[in-house]
Amino acid sequence: MFHRWSGVSDVQRRGWRYVIALGLAVSASLAWAQDGGSPDWSAADMQHELELEASVTQLAFSPDGALLASATESSLKVWDLASGRLKHRLDGHRSPEVDRALPVTGLAFSPDGSLLASTSWNPGVMPDASLKLWDPATGEPRQALAGGQGCREVAFSATGDSVWAACGRDVQRYSLETGGVAERAEHFPSGLLPQGDAEAAAAELPMPRQGPATALALSEEGMRLAWAGQPPTYPMPILRVWQAEMAAEADYLVLDLPGVTTTHDPVALARDHYSRELPNPVTEERIEQWMRDSGEVRVMLTLNNLKDDASRAWRYRLTFTPREDGRWELVRIERKHQCRRGPTEPDEWTTRPCV
Repeated sequence: MFHRWSGVSDVQRRGWRYVIALGLAVSASLAWAQDGGSPDWSAADMQHELELEASVTQLAFSPDGALLASATESSLKVWDLASGRLKHRLDGHRSPEVDRALPVTGLAFSPDGSLLASTSWNPGVMPDASLKLWDPATGEPRQALAGGQGCREVAFSATGDSVWAACGRDVQRYSLETGGVAERAEHFPSGLLPQGDAEAAAAELPMPRQGPATALALSEEGMRLAWAGQPPTYPMPILRVWQAEMAAEADYLVLDLPGVTTTHDPVALARDHYSRELPNPVTEERIEQWMRDSGEVRVMLTLNNLKDDASRAWRYRLTFTPREDGRWELVRIERKHQCRRGPTEPDEWTTRPCV
C-alpha cells in the first residue's frame, strides 16, 4: 500500500490517484541481485511519500525497520514507518553562541534499536554537545558527549555498549557507561559504517525521473530503501520509502499477447489494454517505465484497491523490444495479484487463484 503524508500537515488521499514516470532510464545492475532470494528493486513498491519543509541530508533505519531517522540543516525527526507519520521531533543540536539549530552530520541506531546517536558540526560555531544519544521510543535525550569539538560520522560498536564518532581530528570510542573516551583511532573499525549499496538500489527503482537524491539509506535486512530529494516537478522536498520484492518470489503468470503489439508509446499501449476505464473511487493506478541494459523497455502497471471480491491488486509487467522502424514491439505480458482472503496474505503477490 502506498501512503502519502506531509511533514507540514497531513494529506488525505481522495479519489483516483495516478502516478506515471515518463521517459526512459538506463538501470544499473546490482551484483548481489543475481542470487535467489535477493531484493528486486525494479519491482519495488513505494510505501510512503512524505512532504518536508527542507531537504534531508542524513537518513538511518532502525535495525528492525520500524523507524526512520531523518535530518535536515535545522531539524532531526523520527518517523514511524508502519503509519508513515512523524513520531518525534528532536531538538538538541544547538549553539549557545548564536542560539540556533546546527546541521546534523551523522545518524546511527544502536544494534538493539534502543538508542539513536546524532552528531553535529559547523565550522566556527561551538555546539553545546556534538554527539547526542536519544531514546527513539520516547524522543527524550539520554546522553550528551564530545563537548563542542564538532563531529561527523557516527556508528555504534557491535555490542552496543559504546559509540564511535569522528570528532575533531580523529575517531573516538565513547563508553556509554562512563561517557568518556575509551579509545582513539585514525579510522572507524572495519564494518561499523553502513555497507549496503543504497546508490545501486536507487538506480534500479521503477521511477527514473525522481531526480538526484540528497540522502539515501538501506535497511539492515536490505529490503527497504529511504530516498530523499526534490523531483523536478515537485514544489517541495520529499522523502520516499521503498519496499523491494524478493527476486525469488517475483514470479508472474505469462498471458497471451493482445491483437495490437506495436506502438510508439509503450506506456500508452499498456494503459489501453490493462488500465481500468471506470475505476472504483479508491482505486490507485501506478505506471512505471524504464530501460533495461539489454535495450528492452519494461513497463509496470499496478492497480491497487480493486473493486473485486477476490483480488485486492493486480500487477502487469510488459516487455518491449525496439523495432527498426523506431516503434516498440510488445513481446511478453505477465501478471500477478494480491488476494483479499487467501490463500496468501493480503500483501503477498501470487499467481495462485484467490478464494
